[in-house]
Amino acid sequence: MMKMQSPHLPERACSVQGHNFWQNIRFTIYVVVIALLAGITGSLVVSAWFEPDFYSTQKILLVNRIIGNTTDQIATWSKTPSPLAAKRLEYSTINIFDKSLQVAKNFYSREAFLGRVAMLSSSGWGIIYYPEFSQAKLLNWLALDNQGLEYKIENTIFDAERGMLYVKFAGNNFRVMSFPNWNNFTNGTKVWVSDYNVWKERQLGDTIVVIKNPHIITEQYSRLHLEPETAQGGIVMTEEGQFVGFVDIDGMLQTAWFADYQLPNLLEKGEFIKNNIDWSGYFVERHGASEVVGAPGSGFFIVNSGKVITDLKKGDIITSVNGSEIDPHNLWKTILANVGDFNLTVWRNGIEVDLKIHLISQP
Repeated sequence: MMKMQSPHLPERACSVQGHNFWQNIRFTIYVVVIALLAGITGSLVVSAWFEPDFYSTQKILLVNRIIGNTTDQIATWSKTPSPLAAKRLEYSTINIFDKSLQVAKNFYSREAFLGRVAMLSSSGWGIIYYPEFSQAKLLNWLALDNQGLEYKIENTIFDAERGMLYVKFAGNNFRVMSFPNWNNFTNGTKVWVSDYNVWKERQLGDTIVVIKNPHIITEQYSRLHLEPETAQGGIVMTEEGQFVGFVDIDGMLQTAWFADYQLPNLLEKGEFIKNNIDWSGYFVERHGASEVVGAPGSGFFIVNSGKVITDLKKGDIITSVNGSEIDPHNLWKTILANVGDFNLTVWRNGIEVDLKIHLISQP
């Protein structure tokens, strides 16, 4: 017999059994979603615990600073080039403070921060841009890593020409910076600068001639301007965290190429490579047609052939080194890198002459 719905009751939408079934399904889905979210959150927390550098751009030095009447820690980077670059800057540099500007225990004003030493060797050699260096100032230096550990300075070598100070810290197993391919840096190259507590994206701009004529051939002829301008002393790095150099007093790149070149000798002997080449002169260009076939278009004109005896003479125009035409912006590096015998081609009295340079010091 068919059961009839009472006429005074509303039409039945579904059975009680069906209603309970769908209620259980919704509850089960809710529990599964909550469990999934909890699992993801837990995995991120555990991962961030073991690899915090890849989940945060906050880099805190364990030294406090005072701004006005408030105190905070040397704080977060506004943005970073990459996690690897940020990590290298944190672990492969040592921070230098002027301890005479300490205002309370472990508290320093902004002016107390003198710069960062980029570590070059695991044995403790590093480099900082500090053109105003003197041994007297060294007495007030406090060297701290990013964990707040203090390091004793054992030795220093000052490169006054480039304003760079090589610092030897006591200890071993330092994490170090790596150098880039130096051929990759030209006008327009993007770099990153660590300016105290902020990363700044910059571009290598105009090539600026920085020497006065006549000049010694091993002096750096030009430097690249950083655009926009950046404060002196900041470490310049690539996107991948390789060490490019520093921002100099004029807002230009003071390349770390010379440090890369000197490092092997520095580690072996604790001193710079001695290069006795002191030829002085200036770069010249030929304008107008020449009556002599093969006349060069440019070269380095020798004003003084220096103290070391060679076949080079005053009035010679150097046109090539080891068969390669000279580039004014790179000649200083080419000459420095050739510490042994090498070949020069010079223009002398309208004739091209090949010279074998063998450095013999005067008695």
